[in-house]
Formats: sequence, C-alpha cells, structure tokens
Amino acid sequence: MRKILGIGAILAAAGVAHADSAPQLPDPFAKYADPSSIVAAVKTEFKAKPGQAVRLTVYDSETRFLEVARLKHEGTLNDEGVAVVSLLGLEPGEYSFAAYLDQNGDGVLNRGKILGRPKEPVAFSNGFKPKLRKPRFDETKVAVAPGSVVVITLED
Repeated sequence: MRKILGIGAILAAAGVAHADSAPQLPDPFAKYADPSSIVAAVKTEFKAKPGQAVRLTVYDSETRFLEVARLKHEGTLNDEGVAVVSLLGLEPGEYSFAAYLDQNGDGVLNRGKILGRPKEPVAFSNGFKPKLRKPRFDETKVAVAPGSVVVITLED
C-alpha cells in the first residue's frame, strides 16, 4: 500500500519555509508613521490625479457614528495616490474612519438621486465594504495610539 503525503509533508521534506517562518515584508505605509500622533493614509486602488482632495471623518462611538464626527480633516493625493493626514491631538482609543475622494472638488459627497448611493469613491477603516446597508461602528472601528498609521483604501 502506497502512502500519500500531504502538501505540508512534501514542503517540509523539500526544506521549504512555512508561512509563519517566512521573512516579513516591509510595511509600505510605515514611512508615514509619526511617533507623536496618529496618521491616516488614504490610498487609491485606481488612477487618480495628484492634488485631488480626500475628505476624512473620524467617529468615536456607536451612537454618533455617521451622524456626529469627532474630527474632520482634508488631505490631498500625492504622486503615489496616497493622502496622508496627521491627526494631532487624537487620543489613543477605538475610532472609526470614513473617507471619500472629492472628485469634483465641491466639498460634498455626491450621491445618486434615487437610492442615495455615493457617486464618489468611499471607504471605511478596518477594510469594511458596505453592500446593501450602512456600516456599523463595531465593523469599522480600529484601535489606535500615537505612531499608528490607519490605512483606508478607496476603490473605484
């Protein structure tokens, strides 16, 4: 009777490193970290014009989520398609972040008339992607402290 080896046994026999022992890749957003503040890096997954405005909103509780912002900031896209926003004075804690690319520069998140869906790219922290409903605070919250870089990815 012939014994069939699993992929793990084959890789171990071949001397291949397992994922937990593989070298860690450098974090491409670590360069934006500031030990004295929390930083938000809003990146685009599509071709966007450098200099376009990104609007960032920070929420601090479930009861105020998407209604009353703790902070509102604006950044501009750099040549790499990233807007870096330093959140000076934001205390360590759990927050939810929402961002959108203000494509037409009017300072407003433009929405469709019938369903009210955003016409401009929108993203939330924690990688949450809403489907048929608004996100909840607990789905988008992240714990932050000075030196943290919160990455929010806008998709077209």
